[in-house]
Amino acid sequence: QYKAKKINENLIALPIAGDCKLAEQQILQLIKLCSSYQSIQLPIQSLQMRRYKGGNAAQSLHQAIALLYKKRTNLSLSSNLASEIPHHWIKHDDLILLPANAFTSQEWHILGHELWHIICSVLASKRLARNSIINNDNHRTPNVELLVGETSWVVHVDNGIKYTFDITKCMFSPGNISEKIRISNFDCRDEVVVDLYAGIGYFVLPYLIHAKAKLVHACEWNPHAVEALEKSLIINKVRDRCIIHFGDNRQHAPKFVADRVNLGLLPTSRPGWQVACAALRSDRGGWLHVHNNVNTYNTARSERKNFWLQWGSKIASELELILNQLHHEKYSWKATCKNIAHVKRYAPHIDHLIADIHCTVSTSSNTE
Repeated sequence: QYKAKKINENLIALPIAGDCKLAEQQILQLIKLCSSYQSIQLPIQSLQMRRYKGGNAAQSLHQAIALLYKKRTNLSLSSNLASEIPHHWIKHDDLILLPANAFTSQEWHILGHELWHIICSVLASKRLARNSIINNDNHRTPNVELLVGETSWVVHVDNGIKYTFDITKCMFSPGNISEKIRISNFDCRDEVVVDLYAGIGYFVLPYLIHAKAKLVHACEWNPHAVEALEKSLIINKVRDRCIIHFGDNRQHAPKFVADRVNLGLLPTSRPGWQVACAALRSDRGGWLHVHNNVNTYNTARSERKNFWLQWGSKIASELELILNQLHHEKYSWKATCKNIAHVKRYAPHIDHLIADIHCTVSTSSNTE
């Protein structure tokens, strides 16, 4: 009943009990055991993503708050108030991040700060914050309110990597864990990597720490993300192998240096295609890892993978055209989609995909 299951030629799923908590080193050992596969599918719990849902903690939280409310008001919780007590939250370090719909009614004000300290006590945390709607700006700045604690900086351990960031200034994307693990399986020991959308280092750090990239150029225009990336590079002891290019990558990205370019922008990385092609080494080409949200609304489930492959081939054709336009005087380029990686379901009928495009170059016959 409980056996390793081969999903496809590039993916294997390992059965792990839902209550199993693996240390990062154990996870890396599992990855090495399955090194012939491009990615490994593991339960979110075993990857210690710190997203907690339901269970005894949620029940204990509800009971403690109900008792506090009864003590202060001599009333029982209404169904509306009870619905605002969360059943899930995210834990970063010693900080609990509550969802946006938690404790929003005016009636909670009567409990004052005692409410927040009860939550910290029950959930064994020292700091508490509440999420809200993401700001509609170019940096996708979070809107987080710190309720208990003096600092909003946290350290989040993910796949053996320490990410540090300010939760009121930067977001952390747990849904990208499968791609971080896939990158960790790359052998980049002799490669230069350019990450056009580095953020706080979601992919920069796996390239440096696990894939052992010789050098990573990290492009980022959010000053708060750059500050977080700088700190994370230092605490992971890889600062000497990363060059940060602050500002718009269309002006600041390096050219003709990369063996591999990461384009991790959603909903589409198309604005960076020209920049990515220019970043590749002109003497031997390399890889472009192109992220995109793909709509499969009119595609039958049985045809979805074929649709993904067609999408990847189309991307490769467009990139090949760009490459030949950039280097038409000296070189002839060929771009081929070698693999499609499915990261996550972004929304109903919307898939976050990555096309691995291999770009090769030969001397143009027009060269004199």
